[in-house]
Amino acid sequence: MHKISRRQFLQWSGALGGSVAATTVLPIPSLAKQKVEEKQYDTIKWAGCTINCGSKCPVRVFVNDGKIDHIETDNTGGDEFGSHQVRACLRGRSNRFRVYNPNRLRHPLKRVGKRGEGKFVKISWDEAIDTIANKLKEVKAKYGNEAILIPYATGTTGAIMNRCTKGPFMRLMGMFGGYINYHNSYSTGQIANGLKYFYGTHRGSDIMQVENAKLVVMFGNNPVETRMSGGGTGYAYKTALEKSGAKIIHIDPRYSDSLVGACDQWVPIEPGTDAALVAGIAHVLISENLHDKEFLDKYCVGFSANTLPKDAPKNASYEDYIMGRGDDKVEKTPKWAEKITKVPADTIVKLAREIASVKPCYIAQGWGAQRHANGEQSSRAIATLNVMTGNLGLPGTNAGGREHTTGWIEPAHLPFKNPIKDSIPCFLWTDAITRGKEMTDLTDGVKNTKQLKQNIKFILNTGGNCLINQHSDTNKTAKILEDDTLCEFIVDVNVTRTSSNKFADIILPDATPLEQEDFVRSSAGYSNDRPYIIYSQKAIEPVGEAMTNYDMCIKLAQKLGGKELVDKFTEGRTQKQWLEYLWNKKFENNPNMPTFKQMTEMGILKLPRYKKPYIVHEEFIKDPMANPLKTPTGKIEIFSTALDTMAKTWILKKGQKITPLPEFENAKNGPLDPIRKKYPLQIFGYHYKGRTHSSFWESAPLREINPNELWINPLDAKVRSLKTGDKALVHNDHGKILLTVKVTSKIMPGVTTCPQGGWYKNENGIDVGGCINTLTDLEPTAISKANPQHSALVEIEKYRA
Repeated sequence: MHKISRRQFLQWSGALGGSVAATTVLPIPSLAKQKVEEKQYDTIKWAGCTINCGSKCPVRVFVNDGKIDHIETDNTGGDEFGSHQVRACLRGRSNRFRVYNPNRLRHPLKRVGKRGEGKFVKISWDEAIDTIANKLKEVKAKYGNEAILIPYATGTTGAIMNRCTKGPFMRLMGMFGGYINYHNSYSTGQIANGLKYFYGTHRGSDIMQVENAKLVVMFGNNPVETRMSGGGTGYAYKTALEKSGAKIIHIDPRYSDSLVGACDQWVPIEPGTDAALVAGIAHVLISENLHDKEFLDKYCVGFSANTLPKDAPKNASYEDYIMGRGDDKVEKTPKWAEKITKVPADTIVKLAREIASVKPCYIAQGWGAQRHANGEQSSRAIATLNVMTGNLGLPGTNAGGREHTTGWIEPAHLPFKNPIKDSIPCFLWTDAITRGKEMTDLTDGVKNTKQLKQNIKFILNTGGNCLINQHSDTNKTAKILEDDTLCEFIVDVNVTRTSSNKFADIILPDATPLEQEDFVRSSAGYSNDRPYIIYSQKAIEPVGEAMTNYDMCIKLAQKLGGKELVDKFTEGRTQKQWLEYLWNKKFENNPNMPTFKQMTEMGILKLPRYKKPYIVHEEFIKDPMANPLKTPTGKIEIFSTALDTMAKTWILKKGQKITPLPEFENAKNGPLDPIRKKYPLQIFGYHYKGRTHSSFWESAPLREINPNELWINPLDAKVRSLKTGDKALVHNDHGKILLTVKVTSKIMPGVTTCPQGGWYKNENGIDVGGCINTLTDLEPTAISKANPQHSALVEIEKYRA
């Protein structure tokens, strides 16, 4: 190998930089001619990243002597969008650090101290499975299967066989007699329900419809960071913008990476006030006769008095609400909206006129805007902006919700059936522990029963960190979990030690996606109009005694029901044989698809782009009679008949309200809450590049590249004597967290933010892990009973140890 001294390097670089026209012959070409020895590998395997980021990406795993040497990403295809490489981000490429992490779970563990102390000892698989089986039998006999919960989790949501939800454990527990169900998600609880009452679905158009738009308006939407891989929405969004040349307006309290190089106007807004902004815009549209009255009369219920349901009260339309004829008698002028949103009135007027006059207009909202105590109202209000301007069902339009994907192709899923139908909102599992038998359909939104039969006594947590980290009010949640007279037994299945499995009684070591055969579930990601399928070829054997979920369940089935239950559960198949069965079930008669054997050898299959990116509600707009929406009236319900009934029958918490219209509602811990005098700053957590929720926090290189920083505006920093690099104590009545300060104008005054997903670590009353949920509230939203984790108020001070 030719060695280059520093002196030679400086001489050569000086010659190049100092005299472009010089005739000096440099020895650089001779370096290029030298042969560089390529490292040889025993195997190079395809695998997939199955975390819940909204993208699903392939990785190539380079293996020598049974160990991973390094990981690269997709190298097939070209640079042109449509034939492009599906390149994984740094998180996907860092999976090697998860496999060989110092905190990697290699053996089953049993708690030996008090629950929550984090004291465990290594035990055998036989002891672990025996203990779990005996406790399951005990709980079933004493309390019934309704006392068993497999809680919401997303750490391996992208898998088929190793899926944390709707995977092997749900299949087995269904055969054991069942478990309590859950509905909603921590991601989309408010928007999924809010838009269900509005459109009958919360699905949106493909982001590639931006190609056909002349104006793009984003409410709190950040696809470049949240879905940033080569197969994700972020790349597609940037590509579509380049082709369309549309003007882009981002309405967001934070200047995110989605705005960098792709934003013509940033409109900072107080978090949780989107419905007030839309109301101010609506006032301009109505006052200046800019709204599409023909569209509203034909397709909608409740915008004006003439389209209200017959039994609706007088002055109950959205137009009445906006113009001050409703119950509150307040006219929603731009000046009114300015006081709430901090968006100047003249900006609101200009926004209204521009959105009304420039068509087609693609309006979308991210999932951050809806994760407030009034999130259902915000999601519905933003959608109202679409229908007021007739921007629906046409090329270049969306429905006001989040962008979606045209379609995906994947094998069938592992079949399972739960004989128990009772279901709780996924966010209310801590309530189901402490007061389950008190929970009803009218007070807590439980489904398929009037009242729960039992409190939760057994938790089987697989591939998730929602037991503590991603749940609200971590300090209060920790107290609930520590009390083993409430929930009597907790099993945690994961690849590494986490803040959640600190509260487990038994911890089982899971195999990573690189240590097993599986399909990556395409429907767990958003590949837009270009579908692909990833098959994970087992790259290495599981580390230590780690085991796949499927093999764990076989062991547990043997203890719960002997050979009969094992045979029923497996149907005589190994994990790979199940994958073959599920592939053939879906594609055996499709001549355009490869055989299972061919797919396992290929690793990745890229299919042609769809001929047209999906346009939501296109068929409804073409013929609303032949293609009614899945709402009670079959139309767009600005006045929701279902919510009107709920408002009259549901029993709500103090201060809560359900209204059939998408009105702005004051939110608990929101900008107008009187407690803001004590805690003047709004705080919310954002998704960022270093983690997906809490996944990859354990990767030290990613933590170094993406520090856990608290963003604060220079005006707010100045009055608190804070500067970049300071340690700050962020606190409210729920708790205290420690973060490093970043002073930046990319966050509006009165608002602060930090990445969500920092791992909860309580030391002497301070969460030094910087988990934002130490500051969030456990009270659910009124309609969905969902997590209001972006409604939080805090004060910040310089930390002095």
